[in-house]
Amino acid sequence: MVCLSALGSGSRGNALVLSAPEGALIVDIGFSRREVRSRMEQLGLDPGRVRAALLTHEHDDHSRGCRVFCDDLDIPLCTASPTAEYLRRRGKLPGRVLEFEPGCEFQIGGFEVEPFAVQHDAVAPVGFVIRRDGLKIGIATDLGNVNMLAMQRLTDCDALVLESNYDFQMLRDSDRQLYLKRRILGRHGHLDNVAACEALGTLLTERTRLLLLAHLSSECNSVELVRRLFEARLAELGRTDVEFGIIEQDHPLGSFELRAEDGSVRKVC
Repeated sequence: MVCLSALGSGSRGNALVLSAPEGALIVDIGFSRREVRSRMEQLGLDPGRVRAALLTHEHDDHSRGCRVFCDDLDIPLCTASPTAEYLRRRGKLPGRVLEFEPGCEFQIGGFEVEPFAVQHDAVAPVGFVIRRDGLKIGIATDLGNVNMLAMQRLTDCDALVLESNYDFQMLRDSDRQLYLKRRILGRHGHLDNVAACEALGTLLTERTRLLLLAHLSSECNSVELVRRLFEARLAELGRTDVEFGIIEQDHPLGSFELRAEDGSVRKVC
């Protein structure tokens, strides 16, 4: 059994927690230590059970609380070597660091972790496939497109956390500067609602029971729009059996208990 807890996601902070009976992992710490602890406590999670932190990339909305949170609990931060070097030069690394190379699996805290490279405008951005007790959880919250590698890694997961960052028309009509619009729209930018929707046709299999959408833009997207689009897409694919949620910025979404033996998913808080 694994419990997936979504603490929040967006341009002001991102964090997920994977819990098992023996301990937990936290994926990204884009909030302050105080805020992470507060959100965990809202969901009944004990920060003292976290055995390690995984970092997707160095941007502040994913790494802001890494150094203080990890040092406070005396746990390692697991990150790609170029990302570690980038943070080291800026004094943002905790005392304990485990550096990995994308594509090289490792075990930590009772979980098997497979980092894979994604296309994003960061030093060495990665997504994660995390396995435990026969369960497979895929996480990709910042990526310009779902290329072949991402498609291969994220297909056939029990639970999938996928970016759905912006609506094209809302971004086009926004007051954002042209260079920023081009950055977001580029292959190393962010994933839009339509691309994320289209990818589900391949990514979701009979095994998939939980879909969480992440990193919604506060200015160029809306929860209502995303909910409508993805509910229609799941219905089109005949996958109304998939538990579906949207991780918002300002509050935790909740915790979902996954069991491999019967393929069940249950929201526990």
